[in-house]
Amino acid sequence: MPKNLYVRAGIYWARFKVRGVEYRESLRTRSERVAVKRLALLREQIEDESVFGAAGPVSWADAVLSWSQRISTAVGSQTYTRYLCSLRQVRGHFDPLSVQQISADVLKDLIKARRRAGVKNATIRRDLTAISSVLDNAADEGWISDNPAVGLNRRRIVPERIERIVLPQEASIAMVFPRLVPRVRDLCEFTRETGLRLDEVTGLRHASIDRNERTITVEKGKGDKLRVVPLTKIAEAIIDRQPRYIGKPWVFWKDKGQRLTEVSSRLGDLTRRVAQKAAREEVEFHRFSHHDFRHLFAVEYLRSGRGSIYDLQGELGHSTITVTERYLAFLTPDQAKSAKSVMAQRGAHSPRSEAASS
Repeated sequence: MPKNLYVRAGIYWARFKVRGVEYRESLRTRSERVAVKRLALLREQIEDESVFGAAGPVSWADAVLSWSQRISTAVGSQTYTRYLCSLRQVRGHFDPLSVQQISADVLKDLIKARRRAGVKNATIRRDLTAISSVLDNAADEGWISDNPAVGLNRRRIVPERIERIVLPQEASIAMVFPRLVPRVRDLCEFTRETGLRLDEVTGLRHASIDRNERTITVEKGKGDKLRVVPLTKIAEAIIDRQPRYIGKPWVFWKDKGQRLTEVSSRLGDLTRRVAQKAAREEVEFHRFSHHDFRHLFAVEYLRSGRGSIYDLQGELGHSTITVTERYLAFLTPDQAKSAKSVMAQRGAHSPRSEAASS
């Protein structure tokens, strides 16, 4: 029998010493040929760990747990939640692997699989950011020598596409809104009036509304940034329509005062059914999402002369003016010229606000 092997109940076991420490471990095979190969790999691994200080295999799940304990207090709550969402999506790819087995090729295979599943490039990029964060922590722990995600050219492999803005049409909105539950319909109207993101609306607390100063404080916007936006008469009327749930902070709530969720999926399911019915009846209908009301707010804001493009940037919470400038394409040349002027009518009411106050 080859050296450093012995058999117990028909199964080959390894027995050897490294730096005076004896190791005994089942090789989980009845084949001598396989046992010899596994012995060599096992001995090499233990020698690396003992002599060179290299880490043994660490499962992806353990790497995520270590990362979570470290990162949960280092980033904002929304960023942490978004990372966790991405990591849940890739469990099927990475759970069978150790963190040492995750290479650039493995990451490229993941990207291909996500694309085949119809996942958008922007989502894949967010997934890679979360994965890279876990691998950074693994490198800091000494489990891997470097982060394989860093070497990926994401701009080339997963190009970021700026999606074309399509504004929801009034006729299509009128076909959907009567079929929405009142609270979700009000939430969409509130977004159209304020331009807040979905998370910002569902996370809106009564304490964040200052009726004297006529402002809404967005405490945790994108990137956990705080900003203050005007409270219009229409927005205030929508808030007043929401019954208060005693002891709960949310303006828009469900059940026993919990924060309202699943708005996008509810709206998406309904618009899909309406689109199918419209197609059967040969009626024109254009689907829309909740986020499209944020686009509609931006265009109506500029068309009405309510403020300049720079004012709009602040209200929307955009980090760069380039993102906000996309809405100029929906304006006439004169409207665009006015919007780009710092002399735009700051504080002017939109037609929708004027209608509410009349």
